[in-house]
Amino acid sequence: MQTGAVVDYETIWRTALGELEVAISKPSFITWFRDTCILAIDEPLITVGVPTNFTLEWLSDKYRFQILEVLKKLLPEYSLKEVSFKIAQPSQGLKPVRLDQPISVEPPTTSATEQATQPDLASAAVDDGHLNPAYVFDSFIAGTNSRLAHAASLAVASEPGKRHNPLFIYGGVGLGKTHLVHAIGNDIAARFPKKRILYASCERFANEFIHAIQTKRMEAFKERYRTVDVLLIDDIQFLSGKEGTQEEFFHTFNALHQTNRQIVLTSDRMPQAIPELEDRLSSRFVWGMVTDIKSPDVETRAAILQQKCLDRKTSLPEEVVALLARTFQNNIRELEGGLNQVLAYCELEKVEPTLAVIERLLREQQPLRQTAISIGQVLTVVGNYYQIDQVDLLGPRRNKEFVHPRQIIMYLLRYELGFSFPKIGRELNKDHTTIMHGVEKLKRELPKDSLLQHEITTLKDHLYNSTLT
Repeated sequence: MQTGAVVDYETIWRTALGELEVAISKPSFITWFRDTCILAIDEPLITVGVPTNFTLEWLSDKYRFQILEVLKKLLPEYSLKEVSFKIAQPSQGLKPVRLDQPISVEPPTTSATEQATQPDLASAAVDDGHLNPAYVFDSFIAGTNSRLAHAASLAVASEPGKRHNPLFIYGGVGLGKTHLVHAIGNDIAARFPKKRILYASCERFANEFIHAIQTKRMEAFKERYRTVDVLLIDDIQFLSGKEGTQEEFFHTFNALHQTNRQIVLTSDRMPQAIPELEDRLSSRFVWGMVTDIKSPDVETRAAILQQKCLDRKTSLPEEVVALLARTFQNNIRELEGGLNQVLAYCELEKVEPTLAVIERLLREQQPLRQTAISIGQVLTVVGNYYQIDQVDLLGPRRNKEFVHPRQIIMYLLRYELGFSFPKIGRELNKDHTTIMHGVEKLKRELPKDSLLQHEITTLKDHLYNSTLT
C-alpha cells in the first residue's frame, strides 16, 4: 500500500460525471449535477459537495444509488458502500487531496477474454452503442420551427444513401439537432439491421484522429470511419481552424459519398458561415440538403411540455403548461430544465402544481435574463463565436471582421441586457452615437437578412445556455 499518494478529486469526479451524463437526460444532468464535486473519501463513505439544499435532497433521493455504483466501478481499491451529500462550494472539492492509498480514475479495463467476444467495427451494426435509444422520431415534436428538418430526417432514415446525402442540419443550442441525428441512426438500425452505423461528435473525430497519428494507427482509424454505411457527425463546426483534421474529414467524406453511403452532419450555423472551413468542405456540405431548426414557437413549446409529461407519466394543468411555455423561450433544453425544476419542487414539497404555486416558484428560482447575464458573458460568447479575442473586439480597428461582431455586442447589450446607449458606450469605450448607429444598423438589416437572424438566434442560445452550465 502506498501512502501520501496525490489524488485528483476533480479528475475522479469528471470521469464519474462523464458516465452519469450518458445515463441521464441532458437537462436533468445540467440541472442537478452542476457545481458538484467530491469533498472526501473516508472508507466506506464518499462525500459529494452540492450547491444547495434543494440539490442535496434531489440527488440523495433520486441518484444516490446510481452515483455510488459509478464511483465503486471507478475506485475498485476502495470498499465504498455509501455516498453522502453536503452543501459546499465547488472550490472546496476540486483540489488534489492526499489520501492513504492511490486511486485509479481510469474506467475498468476489458479483459482479453471479454475483448475477444466483443464485435469489432466491421461486424457491429451500431458502433459502440453511442446512439441514445431515447431519441426516436416518435418522441420528437415537429413544429413549424423544425418541420422540414424532421421530414428530411425521415426521408434519410427510410432510404439511407439515396436521398439528401449529405443531410446538413443547423440551428442553435438545445433545439433538437442531436435528437434528430440519433433518431435517424436508431430508425436505420431498426429498418436495416445489417447496416453499420457510426455516431460521433466532431470533437471525438478530431481527438481520435490525433490519437491515431500519435500511436501510428491511421489505417485502423480510416477503417473505422470509411467503411461504415451511415456516418453521423454532431457539431461539425468544430472542424473550424483544424487544418489536418479537415484534410482527413475531406477524404472520409469523399470515400463515403462516392459509394452512396449516408452522411448526416449537424452544426450551430450553416456551412458557409463556419469560419476557417475549407471551401472544398463547405461546398460538399451543401451537395445534398441543408435545413435549419429555429427556436420553437409558444404552441410547439407547449406541445413539447405535454409530451415530456407523458414520458414521465405525470401531468400539469394547462395553465401551468402555458406559463412554462411563455417563460422558457430560448430552446428545448432550457424548457425541459424548467419542467424538471417544477416537477422536482412539487414532489419534494408535496404540493400540487397549481398556477399560484408555480408562479411563486419561478419568481424565486428563475432570475430575470437581464440579471442572469453579464457583459463579460456577452463578450466571451461573441468572441468565441467569431473567433476574435476581446482586445480586438473592444479595440479601435475598423476591419469588417471586427466591426460586425462589435455591432452584435451592442445589439445584445441593448436588447438582451436592457442597457442604455450611454451605458453601452461606457462599457465598450465608445461614443454613444457610435452605439446608436451600430444598433440601428442591425435593426434595419435584421428583418431582411436570414443569415443575420440565424447569427443573433444562435448567439442568444449560446448566451442563455452558458448561464445553465
